[in-house]
Amino acid sequence: MRIDVVVNPRAGRGKGAQRGAEVHAELDRLGLHVTRHVPASRSDADAVLNRLATTAERVVVVGGDGIVHQAANALVGTEVVLGIVASGTGNDTVTGLGLPDDTAQAVAAACGDAVAIDLIRCEAGVAVTIAAMGFGVAVNERAETMSFPKGGSKYTVASLLHLRHLAPEPCVLVVDGVSHEIAPNMISIANTTHFGGGMKVAPHAKPDDGLLDVVVMGPASRTAFVRLLPTVFSGRHVRSPYVQIFRGAEVRLESSTARVRADGEPFGVLPMTFTAESAALSVAGIGL
Repeated sequence: MRIDVVVNPRAGRGKGAQRGAEVHAELDRLGLHVTRHVPASRSDADAVLNRLATTAERVVVVGGDGIVHQAANALVGTEVVLGIVASGTGNDTVTGLGLPDDTAQAVAAACGDAVAIDLIRCEAGVAVTIAAMGFGVAVNERAETMSFPKGGSKYTVASLLHLRHLAPEPCVLVVDGVSHEIAPNMISIANTTHFGGGMKVAPHAKPDDGLLDVVVMGPASRTAFVRLLPTVFSGRHVRSPYVQIFRGAEVRLESSTARVRADGEPFGVLPMTFTAESAALSVAGIGL
C-alpha cells in the first residue's frame, strides 16, 4: 500500500509535528511505502491535498479538525481513502467517527478498510462533522484566541465566558421543504455527533444515513441555558423542553447576520442551504 502522510505541525500547539514523526515511524515499521508532506501554511496544505486527490491511493492526515476539513474538501467524490490521526485541540472528527487516539491504534485504523460516509454540502464547500450557528460559533471564535487552558477544556471555559452575551437569533429553518420560524441561542446541523471540543450536541446523528440532524437549542434565558449547557457533553440536553430536533436531507437557514462555522472553520454567513451528500468520502478504520 502506498500512503501519503500530510502533517499539520502546528496542530495541538506543536503536538502535530511530534505525532507526524511517530506516524511515519509506525508506517515504516509496518513495511509500507510512505511519503510525508509537512506543508508550511494552510494554503500550502490545500495545494498538497488537491494534488494528492488526483495522484494518491491513500492519504493520512495528522492534525486537528481543520486539516480533516481541508482533506474532505480536496478528496470529496474521489476514490482516495482518507485516514485520520488526531493531534489537535478538539479532535471532534475522530470522536464522532469512533476512531482511536493512541498512535499505533490510529495508524492501524488509517491502514484499515474504508467506509463511505456522508458529508454536509453547502455553498461554501463540504464539512464532515457539524455546521453551527449562534452560541457555538461565538465559543469557537473565543476559544481560538485563548492560550490557556490547553486541550478541549478551553471550549468549556470559552462557553462560560461568553454566557453574558447569550442572545436568541431569529431565523427561518426549512427542513425538506417544511418551514419553521425559530429563535435559537444555538443551532447545529449535524452529520456526526460532536463539536466544540467534546460536546455531544447531536447524539443520534449518523454519518451514513443520508440525513442531517438539526439540533435547535433555545430560546432560553441565561439561567436556563446555564443549566442546559453542561448536559450537552453527555447528550442529555436532547430531553430538555428548550431543545428541538429535526431531521432531513436538505436544510435551509435564513437570517440576516448569523455566521456559520463547519468543522470549526469559518464557513460564511446565512442564508445558506445544507444538503446531505451521501457516501461522498471514503474514510479508513471506522465501523458504522
